[in-house]
Amino acid sequence: GNSSECNKEKETSQHKHKKRKKGHRRKKAIVRLSDGILLAVILRVISGLLRSLTASYSTDTVYALAVTGMAVHLLACDYKFANGYEKDDDGGTPTLTRFHHPRPKFLGGTVSLNAAFFATVLLISRIKSNATSYAFVSSVVTLFAFYPTSRHEIARHFPNRLGFSPCFAITAALSVSAWLLLVSLEERCVFVGLQLFLLVLSPLLQWWLQRYKKIITGKW
Repeated sequence: GNSSECNKEKETSQHKHKKRKKGHRRKKAIVRLSDGILLAVILRVISGLLRSLTASYSTDTVYALAVTGMAVHLLACDYKFANGYEKDDDGGTPTLTRFHHPRPKFLGGTVSLNAAFFATVLLISRIKSNATSYAFVSSVVTLFAFYPTSRHEIARHFPNRLGFSPCFAITAALSVSAWLLLVSLEERCVFVGLQLFLLVLSPLLQWWLQRYKKIITGKW
C-alpha cells in the first residue's frame, strides 16, 4: 500500500514537472518570437540611421576597428556554453532550466556580443542601400544574438557521436556559404587561413601547452 502511494506521488510530481517544463518552453518561445518581431521592426526603421553613424570615418579606420571588434568577439565568446555545457552564476542549477525567470538571459558572453555589434555598426556604413543594411543587421542579430542559445540546445540534446554533430554541419554550411560569397581570391585565401588557424592550429597549440600546466593543491 505504501509503495503504491509513493509511486503515485512520484508519477504526479513527474507529471507536474513535465507540465511546468512544457509551459516554460512555450513562454520562452513566445518571448523569443516577440523579441524577433520587435527587433525586425526597429532595425527596419533605424537601418538608415545606422548607415550614417560612422560614415565620416575613413575606410581604413573602419576596417581596423571592425577587425579588432571581431577579434574581441572570438576571445570573449563563451565556448563552453556554445558546446552544450550549462552553468549558473552561483555554480548551481543551470539558469535556463529554472522556471522563475520571466525572460531568458543571454549566456553566450555579453562582451562577445557587444563586440560583434560594434563591428557591425562600423561595417554597415559602407553599405550602399537601406534594404541591404537591414538584411545585414538582421543576419548579424540572428547569428550572434539568437544562434548561441540555439547551438547550446542543439549541442546539449544531440551530443557529438562518431565524430559528427549537427553543430558541425551548421558550422560547415556557414563556412562554405561565406567562402562562396567572397569575391576576390585574396579574400578567400585569408578566410581559409583564418579557418585553419581557428580550427586546426589553435587546438593543436592548446594541446601542446598542456605539458606546461601545473595543478596546485593544498589545504585551502
